[in-house]
Amino acid sequence: MPTYDSFCRAPLVDPACVSLPDSAVHVDGTLERLTLKALQTVDLAAQTPLDAVLASKLGEYTDMPVMPNLPAMAAHLPQEPRVYLDAVRAGLLIASAKKDREAMLQVLAAMRDFAEAMPTIDEYTLMPVGADAIRITMELYRRTGQRFLLSLMERLRAQLPDVSGMFHSFPFLKSFVPEPVADDTMDEASQYFRRMRMLGTGKLTADALAITAGLALYSGSSRDAGASKAGVAALQRYHGMPHGAFSADPYLAGRDPARAVDLVTICSQLETLHDLLAASGDVSFAERIERIVENALAGLFQEGGVCSGQVVDRLATDATCQPTIATPEQSAALLRAMYAVRRSIWMMKNENELAVMLPYEGACLTRMDGVPVRITARKTGGNGLKYSVEAKQPVEFTLSLHVPGYAQGATVSICGEKPQEVECGSQHVVKRQFTTGDTITLQLDCRPFVENGFRGSASVYCGPYLMALPLPDENAAWQYALDEEAEPTVTWEQGKPHVKVDASVAPRWQARSGIIQPPPQGCGINEVYELTLLPFAATMGHIAAFPRASHLA
Repeated sequence: MPTYDSFCRAPLVDPACVSLPDSAVHVDGTLERLTLKALQTVDLAAQTPLDAVLASKLGEYTDMPVMPNLPAMAAHLPQEPRVYLDAVRAGLLIASAKKDREAMLQVLAAMRDFAEAMPTIDEYTLMPVGADAIRITMELYRRTGQRFLLSLMERLRAQLPDVSGMFHSFPFLKSFVPEPVADDTMDEASQYFRRMRMLGTGKLTADALAITAGLALYSGSSRDAGASKAGVAALQRYHGMPHGAFSADPYLAGRDPARAVDLVTICSQLETLHDLLAASGDVSFAERIERIVENALAGLFQEGGVCSGQVVDRLATDATCQPTIATPEQSAALLRAMYAVRRSIWMMKNENELAVMLPYEGACLTRMDGVPVRITARKTGGNGLKYSVEAKQPVEFTLSLHVPGYAQGATVSICGEKPQEVECGSQHVVKRQFTTGDTITLQLDCRPFVENGFRGSASVYCGPYLMALPLPDENAAWQYALDEEAEPTVTWEQGKPHVKVDASVAPRWQARSGIIQPPPQGCGINEVYELTLLPFAATMGHIAAFPRASHLA
């Protein structure tokens, strides 16, 4: 990515944050492990040009793949815009990484071809690629200033469904069941049902959110900007799951913790949240990214392959517990998701302010006021991060640290000085002249806490981790209700929490045909047991949304 100022180009609205160049970011720890697992799913014989480029970037390879033959790819228009736009995006990433003017001209020519084909692409073909078309068009305009790209943005806005209006008047208030309607019917009612069937899928719902973010930066419209927040709030209210993602398998599936969210939807949500974070700078989107990464995304990877869906409450015999070899579509989605997360860690808020949006280990190399600066993040215990600075010479700039809202308290210590309390759920700004050897230590007080969910159920968290009762086999006991008066306690083992909580047997809670039913209400306390909960992603069969047990029931 360019520097912040060079990425701002009228008449587009300035983004709140701009990602650092891909070559400037290195990941360690959790993200390095997840990245390697995503890379291991790739079938080299089936990868697309975009897969190859993203794999190169995620693997931190120096050499980029060869430029795709974009003129030849035009044969896929107008019937297969996904294949075409994936190749164009690959070309854009290669041209940007190499600073190759000739390659960038090829990308611009390809988008002219796409613009010419737009009138022949119908709404149902355009919508699945709408988010990517907007991403490519906006980045190209920010880099090149070519005016035809603004006209293309206007065409996209006109031909795509009114997704901003959809989120302001959200129609999917319960589990969505598509109406059976033929794809070639043209009457008004049939077209409405076809559109709802399209927008009711988890992936396209996530893409629609990304479209609102892109349109807001294009139009400057408060309606478009407000649609992003309204959409996230509506999805959380009607389809939100404790692991951070909204349910969809593949259609929007309500809040029953026995419903799944499929792999592609999880990945699309992460891409969209990156777009929302960059557009708004709202740290709540960063926290949602972290919750999804640590729970739903991490839970996808299991020995022997990937699990196609994540379910909050499931028995060990559930089909979604069985890992399979990733399909090419799933591998592509995983690469895109990991790339989006990587781009969300270190971001520029202006030319002199570097923001740490996600608390992950790794490093970044950038320039502040023209001076080369390297900042390395390392864990200190279970809940701390230490940022170490190396600078070619003393330089003044601002380092903005995201202090997660899931912590009950936090302190920041600069260069070993006395720790100072800082506000959780905000950005803590450190402005000073930095020199080599400076350190900033962020320490979080992460105690277990409980959030209420579907039908008054309770889910336990510790930091970003959703905690779950593991069910290793079909004989494991699972019918427990959490004591609503009990205080969970935590111990940390190898940097991960183990939470103990009191619970009572809930005999009315049953499973039918291998599916755990919604948590019952009105459970009373009988004999009390102490349960040990583990991080959600470390379990297969598990319970993570419990009924409540009252002493008054």
